[in-house]
Amino acid sequence: MGTDQQDLGDMPAIGAAGVVAGQLYVVATPIGNLADTSFRARAVLSQVDAILCEDTRVTGLYCHALGINRPKEAFHQHNAVKRLGGILHRLQAGQTLALVSDRGLPTVSDPGRELVQACSDAGIRVCVVPGPSAVTTAFAGSGYPHPFIFWGFLPPSGQKRRQALEDVAESRYTQIFYEAPHRLRSTLEDFQRVLGMERELTVARELTKPYEEFWKGTVQSALVESEKERFRGELALVLAPGGPRRAERLNPTSDAFWSALVALVSEYVDQGLSDTDAIRRVASQFRVPRRAVYNRVHG
Repeated sequence: MGTDQQDLGDMPAIGAAGVVAGQLYVVATPIGNLADTSFRARAVLSQVDAILCEDTRVTGLYCHALGINRPKEAFHQHNAVKRLGGILHRLQAGQTLALVSDRGLPTVSDPGRELVQACSDAGIRVCVVPGPSAVTTAFAGSGYPHPFIFWGFLPPSGQKRRQALEDVAESRYTQIFYEAPHRLRSTLEDFQRVLGMERELTVARELTKPYEEFWKGTVQSALVESEKERFRGELALVLAPGGPRRAERLNPTSDAFWSALVALVSEYVDQGLSDTDAIRRVASQFRVPRRAVYNRVHG
C-alpha cells in the first residue's frame, strides 16, 4: 500500500503525549533480529503500566536489551482463562497494558486471541502495533502467488490432523505452516502422501537471524534433506499452489503411484541406505505393505 505525504500527516504519533489510558496494545516483537523493533513498539512498551508476556523470561531479556523497565506479567494459554477477568477490570479502571508474545505478533498462532475478543466484547479499545511476523516474511521470501492460507501448526495427530490434511490436499492456494524441527519429517511424509512428491515447497528457517535461509525444492527433496538433519531452528513451510491429488492418493494400484515409490527407493539407496532399509522407509511413509514395495522394486 502506497504512502504519500498526506498519509504521513494523518498518522498519529507516539511521543510526549504517551499511550492512551484504559487501552490494550497488542505489540509485535522481533522474530529473530532485535533491530526489527519499531520506534513505536519501543515507545509503547516503555510507557504502559505493565506488559503481558507469553514468557516473562524471554520478554525480560528483550526489554533489558532495549532498556525498557516496565512490570512484566505472565499471560499464556495455560492461565488465560483465569486471568481474563482481572485484566479487563484493570483496563476498565484506566490502566494501560501491552500484550506481547515471545516472537512476532500476538494472536497469530500465539496467545492473545481470547483477550482481544474479551476486550472487544467489553467495549475496551484494542490498538495493534504491527511489526515482524514469520507468516508474511516466509510468504514474501517464497515468491509464490497470493492469496495464501495460514495454518499455524497442524494438529499433531488423530482425526483433526487427517481432516486438516484433506483440506490441504483440496486447496489451490499457497499454504503456510509452522513446524518444529523434530516433527518436520512426519509432516513432510504426510505431505508426500496427500500431495504427491513433486509439489513445490519453500522451507524458511531461522528468519531474520544470521543463518536465515529460504530453501526451495519439492516435498520429496525436502524429505530427503530432512533425513540429513538439514533443517534446524525455527521453521515455516510454504507450499506452492497445486490441484487436488485425491485420485492418486486413494488409488495405490495406479502405475504413477508405484513408479513414484520405486523412484524414491532408488533415491534413498543413492543416499546410502541399504535396499531393505529403503524399502522399509518408503513402505512406512506411504503406509503400504513392505512386500508390495519389494515386489515393485524387484518385479
